[in-house]
Amino acid sequence: MSPLTAVENTPTHLGATAKPGQYLTLQLGPRVYGVAVRSVREINPMTDITPVPRTASFVAGVMNLRGKIIPVIDLRLKLGLPATETTRATCIVVVETAEDSQGNHMMGVIVDSVHSVIELSTNQIEPPPVLGETASLRFIVGMGKIESQVLILLDVTSTLSAEELQAAHGIAA
Repeated sequence: MSPLTAVENTPTHLGATAKPGQYLTLQLGPRVYGVAVRSVREINPMTDITPVPRTASFVAGVMNLRGKIIPVIDLRLKLGLPATETTRATCIVVVETAEDSQGNHMMGVIVDSVHSVIELSTNQIEPPPVLGETASLRFIVGMGKIESQVLILLDVTSTLSAEELQAAHGIAA
């Protein structure tokens, strides 16, 4: 099994559920998060991003990825974390999204840094806790346990509502 197909999410009534497999660990502020490796296409250093007027505050703009224009969001802002300065470790994780009518199927996500790829087994993953309105937390697909640390497992594309995802891809069209 290749690293990009090692993790599969299955829908439940609360959204996707994290499955055992490989996760890319990334930093946002003081916390470490995990994203299924199968959804990650590449990791790029911070590059020029063209801002697009009148978009949501978390939309950084668009970038040219080898001739294809893709939307870029600031994951810190989308998750309600404070903005921060760009550092040498800041990078753009390119993730696969659902294809829209213009054929777009990738999105860049700005993160503070990436760490490593880890393997999580069934006994290291728990479902996300119920913390209020589940629809607003649909992007949390599980909790990973690594020694005494808790890793929040994210479905990055689920951080955006269908309308936000469509709008983000619309600015890249």
